[in-house]
Amino acid sequence: MYKMILEEIRGLADEEYKKFHGGLIPGVKTEFLGVRVPKLRAVAKRITKEEWREFLKEYENSTIYEIIMLYGMVLAKADCEFEEKLGYVRKFIPQIDNWAVCDVVCGDLKDIKKNRKKMYEFLQPYFLSDREYEVRFAVVVLMQYYITEEYIDTVLDWYGKICVDAYYVKMAVAWGLSVCFVKFRDKTLAFLQNCEIDRFTYNKAIQKIQESCRVSEEDKKMLKNMKK
Repeated sequence: MYKMILEEIRGLADEEYKKFHGGLIPGVKTEFLGVRVPKLRAVAKRITKEEWREFLKEYENSTIYEIIMLYGMVLAKADCEFEEKLGYVRKFIPQIDNWAVCDVVCGDLKDIKKNRKKMYEFLQPYFLSDREYEVRFAVVVLMQYYITEEYIDTVLDWYGKICVDAYYVKMAVAWGLSVCFVKFRDKTLAFLQNCEIDRFTYNKAIQKIQESCRVSEEDKKMLKNMKK
């Protein structure tokens, strides 16, 4: 099954898209074929209605960007117990080597909403990892599913403690803080006024908040004066 899927994916490659999207994910070591995300989603949707366990079982660590993305999409959409899914997630995370695969798959893991406690426990070692995309995965999952009344204090606490000196971690924290501000303005403002996060992440967070159409002009002016 895996070989058939690989051939199908190769047949969906778009050379123009390869040139465009490839420029948005610099430093990726895996081979990039140039398949658009909607086409990958369509393949993933079909697989999850068929023998998705067979596909995931046959899959081995890939050197192809789209196959890694597809593996993540399939495991995210698979209909199974959450504990089983976490086994596939554990295998998937070390293969992430770019922001696009990380963020797309995080966004697809919708059943985290019903399993927040289990997922939060699962994430603990990834918050403490020294690997850029393992930490980004944890940061983005927090942003996608934990900026809630119950978890906002926990999210802000982690965003304040993560100190991996890696560009895509810092950008993810800044992005997460901008969402926190939109949803929990007062708590996030208090956090920004007292936090000790590095200057780059802090200023990027301010910038992303200012770029939001859901933030008032008054707050944007105030935040401008808070930049370091």
